[in-house]
Amino acid sequence: MRKAVLFAVLTVMILVFCTGCNGKNGGILSKNPDLNVPFETDIRAQAGELEFEGSMKRYGTGIWEMSITAPETLAGLTIFYNDDGVKAKLGELSLDIPAEDIRDGAVFAQIFKAIDSAALSEALTYADTEDGKTLTGEFAGGEYTVTFEPESLVPVKIEIPSAGISGELTNFSIMTAETETAAETSDTSAESGT
Repeated sequence: MRKAVLFAVLTVMILVFCTGCNGKNGGILSKNPDLNVPFETDIRAQAGELEFEGSMKRYGTGIWEMSITAPETLAGLTIFYNDDGVKAKLGELSLDIPAEDIRDGAVFAQIFKAIDSAALSEALTYADTEDGKTLTGEFAGGEYTVTFEPESLVPVKIEIPSAGISGELTNFSIMTAETETAAETSDTSAESGT
């Protein structure tokens, strides 16, 4: 009988105190955001004089796609990025750039590398701010900050001060296997010219 009562009390205590509450609510455990998933999101970014809008997809570490919708001079540009390099498409025009020829300061590469670093690094600093939960880390000698919405823990902002890049992220969603397969099929079709 005593064992049953003790077990019941311990179970209740675990359920009450270890429910993944965030630090603001005084819980024992704190839930941190996870970017190491395939996802898609809209982005509105500024890098110095350059402002652009579009969408980006992360299929895995170092595997990205970005489609630009604004400004008009860049609208329709799609960038496929991986460890081998970049394939850029604009209408019928296509350009392949080997990885060694991609400038370290390329805006898209900076954003992709910062988020990949945030997704993989174990040495990250999280802080609760009035804007949400922020994560600060470093990649290639530069510091970045990713801000997450406090309740859903989805990313809403990225800043790379050393490169003068700041961006707002909206409509974040984790991609399903069906979404990834469709994207890979369209990428393969684009590369083969079909």
